[in-house]
Amino acid sequence: MAQKINTSKLKSDSALVKSKKKYFVGDAWLNDISLKLKIQGEKVYLANFNNGARTKVHYHQGGQILVVTKGKGMLVIYKKTDINKNKVSIRKLSQTSLGPGDVAFIPKNTLHWHGALKGKNFAHIALNIFTEKAKEAQTIWYESDFVSYAEKID
Repeated sequence: MAQKINTSKLKSDSALVKSKKKYFVGDAWLNDISLKLKIQGEKVYLANFNNGARTKVHYHQGGQILVVTKGKGMLVIYKKTDINKNKVSIRKLSQTSLGPGDVAFIPKNTLHWHGALKGKNFAHIALNIFTEKAKEAQTIWYESDFVSYAEKID
């Protein structure tokens, strides 16, 4: 039997937000849709970014698909250079505006951030694709100035 969720009725999952707060800049909240629908094979989140909030710089060991549900946002892709174990130099490769109805694919191991434009709200559904071995892909997070460097958080 098919299950469904109306994302406009979902609220913040406070325990999930608390566990992931260090990965966001500003007021952002999450809800794990994959748990509610018992989805296996990928993780699915509803992410809301208020008043310019965004993710920190990160990459996924599996690809990611963003389906924009409301607001105005941005996706910024970086190239890593001068790589050492925990700190990398970064250079912006692309910047893409996102709005309702847009779908963006971020290939695995691509350094990026996404979130709301300054002064705007933004929401998307994020589908985090599992690895080729059907394992949940890790997300690698960085502290960054969003311009020249990124340093691993964990």
